[in-house]
Amino acid sequence: MSKGSTSGLTRVLTVIIAIGGLVMLVLGITMYAVASGELGRQNITVASVDEGSNGVENGPNAGKPVQGPFTALSQIQAITHHLQQSSQVATGGTKDATTGVVTGGDPNVTYGTAPSLSLDAQGNCGSTTAQWTDPAGNGTIQCTKGAPPEVTGSINAASMASLRSTMTTGSFLISSLFVSVLAFGVSALIIGLGILFLIVSVVAWTNIVRAGAGGANGKPGRSSAAVA
Repeated sequence: MSKGSTSGLTRVLTVIIAIGGLVMLVLGITMYAVASGELGRQNITVASVDEGSNGVENGPNAGKPVQGPFTALSQIQAITHHLQQSSQVATGGTKDATTGVVTGGDPNVTYGTAPSLSLDAQGNCGSTTAQWTDPAGNGTIQCTKGAPPEVTGSINAASMASLRSTMTTGSFLISSLFVSVLAFGVSALIIGLGILFLIVSVVAWTNIVRAGAGGANGKPGRSSAAVA
């Protein structure tokens, strides 16, 4: 392959890389904007996190609208915190009415470990029969259809009956927000690759131009030396 054809192929590849980088940059920015817009239209605000001894310790994004990856992660943290509080209350924890801080109880009950039971308006067990023991040792609950729930230890029957539903909703919200965070991450990756491709193409094209200019300047010199 001649030097001229090699130079031409290099130019073509450089242009292709530049076009690809530009397309990736535009695509990444568009994806990021769409994800941010759709998330913002849900009108979600980062919830406060009432933890610590005085209940006023909040994340840096508390109260802000969820429109980006950092506010989405803050909302995930807040939801997780409140799910843990619900778990604590259901297993005997006490919530301070002033600070919102929950002490005691088991914060580690999840959707997968919470019992599936329900109570009717009279406080009797619904259509399901269930028996559950708190792994942390806070007590047990046994529910027989039509009968009042039998509890031992510090288990709160009313809170336990609604815990699984609360965990289901919270888990769904966390999963949805994680998908949004993933979309933002992919968009950022595409934007970064697009910028990288553009930089590579600019550097390559600059070198091609310099090489061409150097060759053009060298020819007269070699011709002059041959004539001499």
